[in-house]
Amino acid sequence: MAGCGDAGDGTNSGASEPTSGTDDPSTTSSTSASDATGDATTGTDSDPWASPYCQQVADDRPVNGWPDDWGAREEAMLEAVNNVRSSPTNCGKNGDFPAVNPLVMNPQIRCAARNHSLDMSTRDFFGHENPDGELVGDRFNNAGYAYAFAGENLAGGVDLQTAEQAVAGLLTSDDHCANMMGANYTEFGAGFFEGSGALTLYWTQTFGRPAGS
Repeated sequence: MAGCGDAGDGTNSGASEPTSGTDDPSTTSSTSASDATGDATTGTDSDPWASPYCQQVADDRPVNGWPDDWGAREEAMLEAVNNVRSSPTNCGKNGDFPAVNPLVMNPQIRCAARNHSLDMSTRDFFGHENPDGELVGDRFNNAGYAYAFAGENLAGGVDLQTAEQAVAGLLTSDDHCANMMGANYTEFGAGFFEGSGALTLYWTQTFGRPAGS
């Protein structure tokens, strides 16, 4: 079962830091959200995977394409999140959420999610802020996604083999739940990575709404 790390409240710019632990050091999760507007800095409208930032995690990346199985798990994550959004859901301290419209996969914030899962495994850390100080909004900018709202949920551990297992764990956290039920979000990205980091399996969920929408 996933436990919580630092968490955002789903509405305010930046992140608060309520914490809770887990008895299983191999499995953990974290959430963050922001409503600050971001400005896209890279990427192209014709091919969102063409920028150097996204090419390194593209399906046809230069060294070892992103495995089909990982991409299938990311698609399954979108389906699992939309299944949650399809019904009224209680998110504990955040209250009751009505059913909300399904999210659609966006390649740019999927690129951001993949990059973060890759980064967490490669540099062996777990959190929204990477060792360079970048947060989810910075990753959206790097991927060329200009946003009005940005959010991120993280989960990791050897027990989280499937998207359904990851979502079930995240739903035990009020703030992760609120991110998944957020009506401000219209687009979604998912990044799954299996690597040499301490948690082995890394899941990043990204939530966005484009600027001007």
